[in-house]
Amino acid sequence: MNHFDKAESVLIEQFKQREETLLHTDFSKPGMQLDDFLHPELFEISPIGSYTTRSEIVSWLLAKSPLQRWSLTQFKVVALATDTMLVCYQANSINDGNVKKTGSLRSSIWRFYNRQWLLQFHQATKN
Repeated sequence: MNHFDKAESVLIEQFKQREETLLHTDFSKPGMQLDDFLHPELFEISPIGSYTTRSEIVSWLLAKSPLQRWSLTQFKVVALATDTMLVCYQANSINDGNVKKTGSLRSSIWRFYNRQWLLQFHQATKN
């Protein structure tokens, strides 16, 4: 593994951890801060092609089942600017310990804002 491969694997692990934290954390518990993850101007394009606002995303994150788990694979991280990263990956839900065969290809734009990486854009496309 050369220096660039190592740097890329560190980036992939960092953003994979942030994506998994958003999906697996019960943000309805006291002390869990969504503002540590979500950019003030966050929006999403949903799997059905509609725009989703930050407040709708927050509502979903607060209401989602804390038992739902996801398998995140095929990560790619591309630096768009020094403060902006594009993260792409495959997401499949896990039900009763089994990874579903169908899932979604996802892309996120993370922006370094107020000294931390925050999710500014997300899109999920069913596959």
